[in-house]
Amino acid sequence: MLNISPYSIKDKVDEKKYRSFSLFEEIRADKILKKLLLSFFLLFLAVAFLPWTQNIRGNGQVTALSPSQRPQELNSVIDGRIEEWYVQEGDYVEEGDTIIFIREIKDEYFDPRLLERTQAQIDAKRQSLGFYEEKIDALKSQVVAIDENRQLKLNQAKNYLRQAELQIQADSIDFEAAQTNLDIAEKQLKRQRELYDEGLKSLTDLEARTSKFQEALAKKISVESKLLSSRNKLLNAKIELNSIYNEYTDKLQKARSSLFE
Repeated sequence: MLNISPYSIKDKVDEKKYRSFSLFEEIRADKILKKLLLSFFLLFLAVAFLPWTQNIRGNGQVTALSPSQRPQELNSVIDGRIEEWYVQEGDYVEEGDTIIFIREIKDEYFDPRLLERTQAQIDAKRQSLGFYEEKIDALKSQVVAIDENRQLKLNQAKNYLRQAELQIQADSIDFEAAQTNLDIAEKQLKRQRELYDEGLKSLTDLEARTSKFQEALAKKISVESKLLSSRNKLLNAKIELNSIYNEYTDKLQKARSSLFE
């Protein structure tokens, strides 16, 4: 309804029976909805462009995020300045990594003959390297010579040891033979004495048998002494072999250790 008159007819007319009244109500509701949406949109724009930064008062310390932008101090005998940073805060570094490049700031610390002195040091190192290479070659030759001499000495000692073993075998056979001859001579002498006591043999026969027994005893003693001497030689040969092995092993170890000094 237009609501032109101050008098209302709502009490006298049932608006629900007439479709025209409902059309006027729908148009009015649409206008109200549009006004509300426009109001919310304008309010949103106003809120979006409002300054949200808030200012407060406080005490603190301001620092730069990048280390290269911070004031740096180098406490050293020679003054210097940081020329370049190779890392940033939070980076992972390992031992040996370059972190910063420092440059001198005083000219009096610069060596005008730096290249010349550096070249002289390089030449000296090269000469020293050549000397050590010659020393290494000499030590290697010495190691080879010692090893060859050791093999020669060991072979000689082994041969001497083998000869001593064979000599013991021969002397042992001679000793067994001499012992057998002595046993036979002793039995014959005993039999000869019994016959002499019975009067069946003469004194001359007894003396001859006694002489043979003494010869067999002397032979046995001589062979036994020779056998003992051969055994001593075998023992000395073993000692000499071990001595040669230990001596040349020590020489080889010293010569080889000199290669790494």
